[in-house]
Amino acid sequence: VVACLIIVLALVWTMPEIPKTVKTGEICLPSEIGPLKCGSTADLLHGYLEREIATKYDEVKRQDQEKQENHLKKVSARLMNIYDKSFWEMKPAAKLTGKEQPDLRKGDISADMVPIREWCNGRELYDTKGFMRYGIRYRNGRLVVPVDGTYFIYSNLDFFESCNPSSGLPDVKDINKPIKHGIFKFNILEGEEEELVTNVQPHTIPTNRYYNSYNSYVSSLVELKAGDELSVKVSNITY
Repeated sequence: VVACLIIVLALVWTMPEIPKTVKTGEICLPSEIGPLKCGSTADLLHGYLEREIATKYDEVKRQDQEKQENHLKKVSARLMNIYDKSFWEMKPAAKLTGKEQPDLRKGDISADMVPIREWCNGRELYDTKGFMRYGIRYRNGRLVVPVDGTYFIYSNLDFFESCNPSSGLPDVKDINKPIKHGIFKFNILEGEEEELVTNVQPHTIPTNRYYNSYNSYVSSLVELKAGDELSVKVSNITY
């Protein structure tokens, strides 16, 4: 009994003292720097609730993240059992082949590079080696990316230009203007087109003096976001 009384007295002596006089509109609450703090009811309540809510929010967020990770592991295991390894190989992919192009638009006549606006797509791909898989969409001559990720992009084109038989020089307005071929990205949320990769070649004089042929291949690994639209452009669509 004596030991219990001593412990009770020790607890009472170590407890913080509550001020004898607390003004109207004030309150005493535990603080972040000490056991007890008195002051304006509104200010102290605001600070106290803010600290408590932040702590609880962090705990709930951590629990939710753990729950999501556990759910993903369970779903992944179940899908792997159903589809085996093929599930993880279902990555967005596409390969298109070109077709005859429409007449130039007014805005393209003076442009440095012109987009290729027509590709074999849909049922037209049945007669080609092209394809579109796992979410890739075709829209207005562009390929639309379905999900964020790292993509390997490439384009291969053959160019032909006529030459002046008497001199062998390419029959172009400005022979100093090079031949360009590249892949561009556009996202409606950003509103600006971005050049991803481009190949530049000078004009040459052919040995046959009647026409020139060029081959251009561009490729790159790029980070793309869902909704990004990919297009291929060339400096002269008549080639």
